[in-house]
Amino acid sequence: MRKALRRAETNECYWDRRWEEAGSDAAAFTDLSIYPVKYAQMVMTDAEDRALELGCGLGRVVKHYHRQNWNIAGIERSAVAVERMRQDDPGLDVSVGDATDLPLKDGEIDVLMAFGLYHNIEHELDEALAESARVIADGGRFCITMRPDNVEMRLNERYWKWHNRHRTGPLHFHKWLVREGEFIALLKKHGLTVTSVYHARNMSILYRVPWLRDRRTSDSPESVRRAAGYRLNHVGRTIDGWLMRHRPQDFCNVVVFIGTKDRP
Repeated sequence: MRKALRRAETNECYWDRRWEEAGSDAAAFTDLSIYPVKYAQMVMTDAEDRALELGCGLGRVVKHYHRQNWNIAGIERSAVAVERMRQDDPGLDVSVGDATDLPLKDGEIDVLMAFGLYHNIEHELDEALAESARVIADGGRFCITMRPDNVEMRLNERYWKWHNRHRTGPLHFHKWLVREGEFIALLKKHGLTVTSVYHARNMSILYRVPWLRDRRTSDSPESVRRAAGYRLNHVGRTIDGWLMRHRPQDFCNVVVFIGTKDRP
């Protein structure tokens, strides 16, 4: 695994700022083919299952399934994000929590989802995965994502190094970048067996180029752009489509790991 560093701010401050600036997430996805709901659907197969999203951010996945009366809860590190979700919908089962110390019984959860959580944990990643495995029922399902150590993400870090070139101060941990095999082995260490791997996008690096963005959403609030999947225009989609068809492992910016917890 490789650390990505940023000079601007700590990981915790970055996410508090992001959630403060982002506004409220939409109550539901309108396009079920985009990340992360596309992959959530692969494990959310029974509305009676007890589902948990760790690192739920502003709650777009939790809100989507809560609106359909699924049995889902969310735990998020950022108090800023949790307060915003509670203001949006007091009926949401969301709380501030630590991924290394979950307030749940052994095997209490049938489905665990974590979109963009574990790559933000610098020092206790192994402990967080062990705790996640503890609360999943034997045979239960998981959908976990990580940031890949590939061409796309290295270009992304070069972009941010240039973007922050005038800032001073110490470098801070921002996220882990991983190789698929090493993370599959880490999950297996905790009794979590990966059955499928997907190379996905939540935002193409081409979205950094303003003239490749879809003008219909490019000036919208971030919550709208996120819900729409950070849309590119025709030229951007053509280039991005070619990259993802021919070199998905190099140009995805999210790797999705789906699997089950081993039975004794």
